[in-house]
Amino acid sequence: MSEKAFSFLEMPHRSRKPRTNGMTMCLDQGMGLSYTEDLLSLCSEYVDLWKLGWATSQLQSSKLVKEKIKLLRSHNISVCNGGTLLELSEHQGKAEILFDELVNLGCDSTEISSGSLNIDSDRVVELIGGAKGRNLRVFCEVGKKLPENDFGAAEYNRLMKKYLEAGAEKVILEARESGASVGIMDDEGKPQEIKMQEILDGIDPSNVIFESPRKSQQVFFLKKFGPETNLGNIHPTDVISVETLRRGLRGDTIDDFNSVIVDRHLKKQGRK
Repeated sequence: MSEKAFSFLEMPHRSRKPRTNGMTMCLDQGMGLSYTEDLLSLCSEYVDLWKLGWATSQLQSSKLVKEKIKLLRSHNISVCNGGTLLELSEHQGKAEILFDELVNLGCDSTEISSGSLNIDSDRVVELIGGAKGRNLRVFCEVGKKLPENDFGAAEYNRLMKKYLEAGAEKVILEARESGASVGIMDDEGKPQEIKMQEILDGIDPSNVIFESPRKSQQVFFLKKFGPETNLGNIHPTDVISVETLRRGLRGDTIDDFNSVIVDRHLKKQGRK
């Protein structure tokens, strides 16, 4: 690993890849190959999971998608489909074919959801088994895309527990790419703590990826659960920004995650 700029400054410790906690999941809304390659040259070590958003990859050539997946995997980044692609496949009776095609394209993961089209939870459990049988990592998203269809806290809790018990590696708490009006987010994108506590009752937060496309949401989850919290639906251009929040290299979290290092050196110099 190459030396970082300004390496004379200490930074708080962060886990290294492959991570099981402190994961950053990017939402790819259809980025080109060259753009992806340029971006990864800056931030690949901070990305753990790359989601080919909803069904965007269906509009791109198979060759391009395969090349992009190969590039991402060469940087030790897991790659999965968007949940909508799984839902469309299931409703055409082709979910297992999707899993085979993911493997063929080079993906090592899948997202299973029922946010847009209903899939019975027992069927989701079957799909988890089918994906794991193909050695795919399974991430199950829980929640609905439209606020009027979204679950109450008790149903979120039930489904998240059910999918974790069925073998999902992590469950994803819905917030969409907008970060508002679903999951625990209110219409202004502010987390509702009481609902979150009810949803997470009996669930280890380390088993959850919290979708948080907005900086204020990222700050909230990191302060609530620590710098090794799993964050999802991060725009690829925000990866470094998120990592600075995790390390206390930004005013929003410097007092939470970097103060020990700063205080120690100020005391050494007799300035505190």
